[in-house]
Amino acid sequence: MKDDRRTNSNAAKLAVNMRRELASQTNLRVLESMPAFQTDAELPARLRRLLAKLTEIEARPSRR
Repeated sequence: MKDDRRTNSNAAKLAVNMRRELASQTNLRVLESMPAFQTDAELPARLRRLLAKLTEIEARPSRR
């Protein structure tokens, strides 16, 4: 039972650390410079608006 709790705790810590790293400003800057992570100019206007809204919401401070 203790091992299960320890494993769950370690998995939760790992998930938090991975989220933190993936969302770091350095990582975001690198990803945004890569062509695979850039928006295609031929995307429909509605999709571009939705992506812009998502970017805006993600930039807001977290409520956690």
